[in-house]
Amino acid sequence: MAALTAAVVLVGILCVLDLLLTIGVIKKLREYGPGGPMGAPGKGMTPLRPGEELPAFTAVAEDGARVSPSSLPDGWSLIAFLSPNCAPCRTKLPELVAYAAAEPGGRDRTLAVVVGEPGECERFVRELSPVARVVVEPKGGPVCAALRVDAFPTTLRVHSDQGRTVVTGHVVDLAREASPR
Repeated sequence: MAALTAAVVLVGILCVLDLLLTIGVIKKLREYGPGGPMGAPGKGMTPLRPGEELPAFTAVAEDGARVSPSSLPDGWSLIAFLSPNCAPCRTKLPELVAYAAAEPGGRDRTLAVVVGEPGECERFVRELSPVARVVVEPKGGPVCAALRVDAFPTTLRVHSDQGRTVVTGHVVDLAREASPR
């Protein structure tokens, strides 16, 4: 009987120890997330959530226009982040071009941020310029840093109204939304 009592006490102690270790692991996972420490560029920055206001940023588009949250027109807009070094980005490029071409309000409703060296971004700029405002910047550039984007492709659906621009979503089905409305 003493052996059975000792075994039950030992199992109970092991269960409590396991529970404490599991709680510690959960706390670390919440702190670091799936890609690394939050806020570290290239290591899983926390993206803007729906309902968050766009932070201030300034960039110059390829056509020389100054781009900032206040330059986005009132109503719905799309901000797309692409990199020529990203295979999914190359696949999504035609869908984004078709989406932006079908967007009422013209090229001012779509902001395409192409991340990479200027020479390697030429194809993306050439295809996107007729249908979107295009900004080329290096990884970690001002728009990516302000909007906390470090993975590609990324899309943000935003809504501007009376000088306030808010993220409304991340997932944009470019193929579905490019169809006639």
